[in-house]
Amino acid sequence: MGQWVFSELRGDDVRRSPTETELFKTEQTAEGEYAGNDALVREVLQNSIDARNGAGPVRVRLAIHNADDAPPRRQLAHYFARLQSPLAAREIAYANGRPKVPCRYLVVEDFGVRGLEGDTLLFHDPPPGDKTPQFFYWFWRNIGRSGKTGDDLGRWGLGKTVYRAASRAGCMFGLTVRESDRRKFLMGQAVLQIHEHDGKEYKPEGYWCSGQGEGGLPLPIDDDDELHAFCSQWKLTRTDEPGLSVVCPFIPAELKADRLLQAVAVHFFTRIIRGELEVEVCGPDLGTVLLDTAHLAGACKKVIWAGPARTKRHTAPPIEFAKQCVSETPAVVTDVLGKTRVPSIADDTLPDETLGKLRREFSGGGLVGIRVRLALPRKKDKDIKGAADVYLQRSDTGQKLDAYYVRDGMTITKINAQAGRRGVQSLVLVDSGPLSEFLGDTEGPAHEDWDSSAERPDRIWARGWKGRVRFVRRIVDSLVELLTPPSTEPDFDLLSDFFSIEQVVGPQKRHIPGDKSKLPAKMEPPVAKPKWYRITDRTGGFTVSRNRDAEVPEGAMLRVSVAYDLPKGNPLKNWSKLDFEIGNGNGALVPKGKGLKAKLEQGNIVLLREIEGKFSFSVDGFDQTNDLYVRVDEVTDVEGDSDA
Repeated sequence: MGQWVFSELRGDDVRRSPTETELFKTEQTAEGEYAGNDALVREVLQNSIDARNGAGPVRVRLAIHNADDAPPRRQLAHYFARLQSPLAAREIAYANGRPKVPCRYLVVEDFGVRGLEGDTLLFHDPPPGDKTPQFFYWFWRNIGRSGKTGDDLGRWGLGKTVYRAASRAGCMFGLTVRESDRRKFLMGQAVLQIHEHDGKEYKPEGYWCSGQGEGGLPLPIDDDDELHAFCSQWKLTRTDEPGLSVVCPFIPAELKADRLLQAVAVHFFTRIIRGELEVEVCGPDLGTVLLDTAHLAGACKKVIWAGPARTKRHTAPPIEFAKQCVSETPAVVTDVLGKTRVPSIADDTLPDETLGKLRREFSGGGLVGIRVRLALPRKKDKDIKGAADVYLQRSDTGQKLDAYYVRDGMTITKINAQAGRRGVQSLVLVDSGPLSEFLGDTEGPAHEDWDSSAERPDRIWARGWKGRVRFVRRIVDSLVELLTPPSTEPDFDLLSDFFSIEQVVGPQKRHIPGDKSKLPAKMEPPVAKPKWYRITDRTGGFTVSRNRDAEVPEGAMLRVSVAYDLPKGNPLKNWSKLDFEIGNGNGALVPKGKGLKAKLEQGNIVLLREIEGKFSFSVDGFDQTNDLYVRVDEVTDVEGDSDA
């Protein structure tokens, strides 16, 4: 018979108040919105995907049940009577051995997976190098520790926290069927607060189990009658198919099925489009909606997209665009970038003929696909190479669009691109492999961003890994800059608001020529001579490089002056060291360049000399809340020869 087991608090135990659930709350949620919704969907589905078994799609069912579907009161008292003392801290009142709040609950079930394989009696880490699957041990007997490695989507060991976070009672129950032996096991877990029970003090963590074995080890329930009763009482659909069914009791009223559907579409639309994932979402206010390749677009129409843009809930994901992207492998592949330094995108990244073709396709609104390869140096092992597939398409609608960055089928929602403001639709796919492994190490427990301030990569990746993270984060803007050369065509409407022009239609004043009149001299319009250099903006910086439409003069030199722009006055004269400094010192903005020599004349002025035919000079790291003023002057004579 199932029972809750908590360990007594001893004198040498650390007294802690568990706070893991706070890691999975979305910032600044709206009134009446469940703050952990996105994390719940993301963690649940990524755990199921990591447990995939075979070539078929992973199938997940997310079902919200009203209190009318909950077990009868007597059974609820059986499940929750022991939790009365620790739940007092959550101000949950009890009556007759059960919580008085309505028991709305969530059932999560996955199929096409292997289930919680492994030794159910294991209570310590497997030996190093042991490849025996011990998923039962890692799931039930660890918090904040994981047996996952490489490019698995989840590696923090905190993913299962979202189940307990979704329960007002801070607990969950899980029934698994294992693929190897078809055995069924049931356990539960609660993480609440230090509490007193029958005059003794207990730890926050407890287990719903059949009893305790050697050393107090909680034992899973495997009695057929009790397993059958559990499935019936909580409306599980699982019979004998391998996988895991989790019940989250007493979910908050803010947790709703339509928001679950929305989160599935945002975070996993590429997996669904590829036929690797199918999700069924059920709820009293939604009915049953299937998200698969055929029904994804229709499912997105069943919810209102009025959420914040920072979580990409303001508009449905670009499903038709993504279908076009995933159906074809990029025809253009770059050389391996960043072999000896941080990678960058420049005019010489692609051959001239290839670049010219891509620019024409991109300018004409065609879909452009580029596989960008880059070196990934490691501290101890041999360097490896990774790749990202980048798809770009320019739109003439003037609509602002979002960039979607997807690692191993999961959308990284907090990354976007400036190019979307100019009507460029983009999708970055980092599929399973070295780059996915690298970027996964930079993600926090919520998997929302690629963070160059993360600590984990320092243990694995060599110096310069942060620059590689920044390179991938802005890869869309870098490629759009490459594919959008500066215009060399005259714009006859540019100054039309400031200068009068001849009316082509309508009466015109005309001088009547006399005997000594002369016809007006014919003058050819001046031909604009393009400059041999160009300035392009970058996220948080700028680049000065060669304009391919003009030759670099012999002995050419440039002086680059930078400052934050001002509403009035000369920005360069008002520059201060407190704003920024360019240089190699501590805290300075370190410039990058090739095909030239740079001399620092002042903290915001750099002289470029010995400029070659292919050159580039860039500086990043400026405050993005300020507009940047960049002035470039051609120089004929300078003094001094010390380089920056």
